[in-house]
Amino acid sequence: MIIIDKSHSKLDLIEIFDSLSVYIPRRLIKQEIIGNIPEYISNAKYNYKVKDVSELIDILKSKTKKQRPNLKLKNLIMLKAKKVVKYCDDNYKLSDSTYLYHEDVYHDVMFIASYGDISTVRKACNLYNASPFCINHINPILSDDKVKEISNKRIIKKNKVFGLKSKKGKVILTFN
Repeated sequence: MIIIDKSHSKLDLIEIFDSLSVYIPRRLIKQEIIGNIPEYISNAKYNYKVKDVSELIDILKSKTKKQRPNLKLKNLIMLKAKKVVKYCDDNYKLSDSTYLYHEDVYHDVMFIASYGDISTVRKACNLYNASPFCINHINPILSDDKVKEISNKRIIKKNKVFGLKSKKGKVILTFN
């Protein structure tokens, strides 16, 4: 029997096996899926992401890379990120409403950077990195799914074609 880490949700397991060409019905509960794991492993078609059975078992035994902060933690992250954004929008000035020291900003950005899947966190990190008081350049940590999503959005935006539409007709101009 294979022990699966509790951090994997039902959808995580379905996505892992879907990438290996194994169909798992969504109507099954997580415990039923875990009970059928040996069957799913034997039917899996391994690819460049998951090369063999041992690598798949390691993925299932280790914690998921997806970031799932609870509500209390997410509220704290959002508060700190919004505070950093406000500090940056106020031209990096220290005040009672935002920060008293530039090091406090740095510590908050370091705290929120590990939750880069949240768009406000990415914005706060980018604004902080543009700051003249930036202590160290901090990149937000993103999950693989979010990186794919962002790159797909970038490709879609890149493929937009802007053009002019011209229409024939009468135009009346009046001057005062």
